[in-house]
Amino acid sequence: MYRFNVCDLNAIETRVGAWFSQCQALMDVFTPLPGLPNGRDPYLDFASRMYGVPYETLYHDLHNKQDKKKQAEAKFKRQMAKVGVLAAIYRQGGGGWGRSSDGYLDHTDDCPGGKHCGCPMVYDKVKTGLWNTAENMGVIMTQEEAHQIVRSFREAYLEIPACWKMLEDVVMDVLKGTNTVRRVGPGGCVTIDKINIEGRGALLRIQLPSGRYLHYLDARIENCLMPWKDGDGNDVYREALVYAGQNQKTDQWDIWVQSHGGKLFENIVQGIARDILAVKLLEFEDREMPVVGHVHDEGICLVPDDPFSPTVKDMVRIMSTPVDWAPGLLLGADGFEGSFYHK
Repeated sequence: MYRFNVCDLNAIETRVGAWFSQCQALMDVFTPLPGLPNGRDPYLDFASRMYGVPYETLYHDLHNKQDKKKQAEAKFKRQMAKVGVLAAIYRQGGGGWGRSSDGYLDHTDDCPGGKHCGCPMVYDKVKTGLWNTAENMGVIMTQEEAHQIVRSFREAYLEIPACWKMLEDVVMDVLKGTNTVRRVGPGGCVTIDKINIEGRGALLRIQLPSGRYLHYLDARIENCLMPWKDGDGNDVYREALVYAGQNQKTDQWDIWVQSHGGKLFENIVQGIARDILAVKLLEFEDREMPVVGHVHDEGICLVPDDPFSPTVKDMVRIMSTPVDWAPGLLLGADGFEGSFYHK
């Protein structure tokens, strides 16, 4: 007989984002406490800030099975805050009404048909930003609430917006320079440079703390239209990173991707989080816990169902142990054992 040992990295992207930007207010959330080995719940902590309710009160209400109304209210506040943290940390705005990326031809009654019939292209009206993200996650919020959540996040964790701006400035320096190399993050753990390729654009490189590289093909700086208006409602243009992207329909590298500091921050944070999981999966294998799968930030091992096999507690201990190339990054983990896998 065998059993599954399943363990996931607790709030790993939020932890890495706080560490990389050196946002002390957010890093403090993950300091282990008596009875809370993973520290405070980051989403409940942000809900406390958003709604002006003490953390202890929300925590108690969330786990209060005797008062279903208070429990439901606390759960709702946490869900609102969770969507906000997961989206706003990568510079997502509150959102509004935009248009769909794919359009369709609005054929007239006398249209002759064909690809080049001359009929107008029509785009559906869609929600954007946090307003849209929340709806996709099953959380209904108003547009005003979405904008307020974004403002609250940026005011609570000032170092994160500053990190977005810093990454934009660094990429500008590297791409406009000749042999410019910049090191950012705690202890200069991330290196950003470029390789000049004859006959085509530069290859922008971001080396993560693990040593792995992120590559941006044919990278250059262009004056681009921003997805927001100025105070008078006019279009805003400014310099931004543009690089070659792969067309998901044709598999050709024939589209141009516009990026910004929030997106670069997302690439770095998710890259570091992925590398941490890779390290932990290898450690599971070394401890005779064969990995049979992994889902997002979670490792799944299959071991003999006997008292002598490694347990989920061993997995939690491995997951929670800091990695040597990210000193100061607090890790946490949760897990379960069972005869079948579930989320």
